[in-house]
Amino acid sequence: MNDTDRTIENRSQYFVKAAFRRFFIPSITSSLWIALAGFADCFLVGNSIGTNGLAAISLGQPVYLFYNILSYGMSIGGSIHCAAKFAEGREEEGNRIFLSVVRLLLSLYIVTAAIALIFLSPLMRLLGADPADEVTRTYIRTQLLFVPLMFCQGPFYYFVNADNAPVLASTAMSVSSLIDIVLSYVFLIRLRIGVAGSVYSTAAGAVVMLCMTASHIVLKRGVLRFRMEKMDWKASLIAARTGFSTSAQYLCEFISMIAVNRLLIHISGAAGVAAFDVVYNVSTLFAAITDGVVVATEPMLSSYRSERNLGNIRGALKVSLDWAYALAFILAALLLTSASALTTGFGLIGEPERGYTVSGIRTYLFCAVFFVANSIFSGYYQSILREKYSYIITFLRSFVFYLPSLFICAQGGMKTFWYFFTLSEGATFLAWMIPLALRRDILQLRSIDTRNAKSVFIDSSEQELAFIIEDIQRFCEERQCQPRQTLYIGLTIEEICSAIIERFRERMGEIYIQVTVVADKEGCSLYIRDNAYAYNPMEEDTKKIDLKSGDKVELLGIDIVQKTAEEFYYRRYSGFNTLVLRL
Repeated sequence: MNDTDRTIENRSQYFVKAAFRRFFIPSITSSLWIALAGFADCFLVGNSIGTNGLAAISLGQPVYLFYNILSYGMSIGGSIHCAAKFAEGREEEGNRIFLSVVRLLLSLYIVTAAIALIFLSPLMRLLGADPADEVTRTYIRTQLLFVPLMFCQGPFYYFVNADNAPVLASTAMSVSSLIDIVLSYVFLIRLRIGVAGSVYSTAAGAVVMLCMTASHIVLKRGVLRFRMEKMDWKASLIAARTGFSTSAQYLCEFISMIAVNRLLIHISGAAGVAAFDVVYNVSTLFAAITDGVVVATEPMLSSYRSERNLGNIRGALKVSLDWAYALAFILAALLLTSASALTTGFGLIGEPERGYTVSGIRTYLFCAVFFVANSIFSGYYQSILREKYSYIITFLRSFVFYLPSLFICAQGGMKTFWYFFTLSEGATFLAWMIPLALRRDILQLRSIDTRNAKSVFIDSSEQELAFIIEDIQRFCEERQCQPRQTLYIGLTIEEICSAIIERFRERMGEIYIQVTVVADKEGCSLYIRDNAYAYNPMEEDTKKIDLKSGDKVELLGIDIVQKTAEEFYYRRYSGFNTLVLRL
């Protein structure tokens, strides 16, 4: 990268940072609320039922993880491809992905939950629970009854977020979690209806969340639509493949959770299982941070990859790592100083469960450095469609190193048991990072063909615009574009950028425009992003141009652009105007 390219890349980070702020605050808020809802359920169950209630939640956790395998893998994978289709202006294809994923997931939820209810006793034995344990039986049975409601939240959250509505998606999920927390208190503490109350509260929150996100679609506030369409199996398989690393994570956690529960029942009984449930909920707070960051950057990275904009990809990864580590270290400091009080708050006041829990919380914090890196890079590779490395990270941390670390650390009993988190995350980090570092390809950007793509950054200075257009036309000539096409590309950039600058120069401070041109065998495409107020130059009414009177003559250039473009697509996305033209 030469100095000019580096300067352009640094200036273009304005768009990356501004977009990240727009997505990050809603996504981290909703992720934390989800984690806090689980935290509150654990807290209230511990105070109302005690050790047996916490053990029931831990023994029933694999059921929750099983449906996360289906829900989040398909939802994340589908939303990544949906966002990419929207960025390319292919709205119908993006909407078809959404409808296909939702229909497939709902069918799977109903069928699998019905089978599990029929074979509930064998399922409990598989999970390591005693079928005669009524507390655990009630909890698992209630979970299964409400599966279709609770786990439809995943696809609606991720797809609405990708449909340029991160605030609504976040608000809906946050409201769902808040309702879950409030009703958990009512059902568990005030009404004393037992462990099933924690599931009723989650289901009630899910109903509200689904209504809120569905309103975005029904009221046509974005691109997504409800309509009858033929099932697109190919789109569903592609979504599953991209989201497989997320599904694999939950699959491995599902297997590992069963192993953990069986192991803890053997070495420490219900006290150890209850302590693990608390530590597991602590781990979800760190996961909420990394999940929030990944959700914020997923639509950004998928869009930048479509544009082949490596500078923006690097910027999005950097800002995600910076924020994830900053928040993780703050959380670690808080937990380190409050582990004892937190354990008491969960109702674990007797020994040995109190000692197990305090030790587990403090020991878990050692893995935070590795946990953040593994999580952020796994989401990053998934978003830029390098799923292979996301699969590797997930499989290593959740299975290959997890189970051996678990059994190695369990040899010393509960004193050494908790170190398995750090051992598995640390070994995973070294296993994937070292080979990629030796190849000097940690970011995996070599897979994105940028030979026929060029990005430039423009501000309000018109003197700079002429120089940039000349540079882009030279690039097009080097890519053997036809002279007429090269001329049109320069004209299009000049007219659209000039129109934006002239229209808003007096009403705004600095106006920034990022232009990416892609010239390949499929033709020439322009991606134009600006920070001005909402404005679509392709909707200008050029029929009002009157050469005799001089009325609207400033639109002559826009008129040529409108007639030259084979197709175009405009939307207001992440706070910016985004325009895609194919010439």
